Amino acid sequence: MSGGSRIPVSVLTGFLGSGKTTLLNRMLKDASWSDTAVIVNELGEIALDHLLIESASDSIQVLSSGCLCCTLQGDLRLTLADLFVRRVNGKVPAFQRVVVETTGLADPGPVANAVVSDALLRSEYRFSAIATTVDAMQAADQLQRYVEAQRQVALADVLILTKTDLVDEASRQRLVQQLATVNPVADVITSDHGQIDPALLFPHAERSLRRAVNPSQRRLPGGAGLQTAHHTPGAAAWSFVIEHPVHWSGLAAWMAHAAEHFGERLLRVKGIFTVAGERNVVAIHGIGRYFHPPERLEQPASPEGLSRLVCITRDLAEPEIASSLALLEEESTHGI
Repeated sequence: MSGGSRIPVSVLTGFLGSGKTTLLNRMLKDASWSDTAVIVNELGEIALDHLLIESASDSIQVLSSGCLCCTLQGDLRLTLADLFVRRVNGKVPAFQRVVVETTGLADPGPVANAVVSDALLRSEYRFSAIATTVDAMQAADQLQRYVEAQRQVALADVLILTKTDLVDEASRQRLVQQLATVNPVADVITSDHGQIDPALLFPHAERSLRRAVNPSQRRLPGGAGLQTAHHTPGAAAWSFVIEHPVHWSGLAAWMAHAAEHFGERLLRVKGIFTVAGERNVVAIHGIGRYFHPPERLEQPASPEGLSRLVCITRDLAEPEIASSLALLEEESTHGI
């Protein structure tokens, strides 16, 4: 399949009690989600009895809305592969997207990377986004106390505020500001009792990446720009501007270095690069030590040759990242 025809997979996560179950229930009842397969860890936690119309197997159920609800049994990669085979064979409806729901204490990174790191899955599926539900009443405290809550927010492409009707506007705004210090590149939306537009869980890659870069950053000697913020302990967001085109070999060298040397301290990476010889920009993004293959976007390359990179980290200092950017200077005749 081409990149556009592969089935997008989004991860739905969120700390305990943040409203994932409410959101899933609304999704599974809504006809606008009828072409969606939802993979859940604990089917028994969700009241679905009145929605069931057919059992496709012991673990897959077809709902009255047309959604599929699939219990995660063991390896996510095997579950996704099984779903796709059943789709091809006509044993389940031809779903067009997948949402994987995690438990409240789960790290969403390995779940998302299961799609990225498996070559066979990448031929049929593509990772779309991590969406994190955030309890407007409890999140401020949770972000200070729990590493799991920090990682769920830091890795997110979309932050879904829940229970906002239970807090005043000033409290909501303070929370939004706190979330931005942990993850300044995520879209922040509000869910009204579990109701959201399905498209928000599958953001267009180009729109999401454009949000990740900020052209108004100060420059550092050597062409790198930096922006930081006060943040939740251990978590930080660093933004860089590279003021000249890079080369494919340099980009590959930097990603390999970051994966090997930064590892899990590098929670999330998003970047838009002007690559020598390319008309349009090239996007990269990664979770932990896993980087997705670079993607050529429709957006024209910067006339000034600028590239921008955002790194969300935990216990990884800015100088270590900044010094690694020299690898982007590497040049060879090889592309992708």
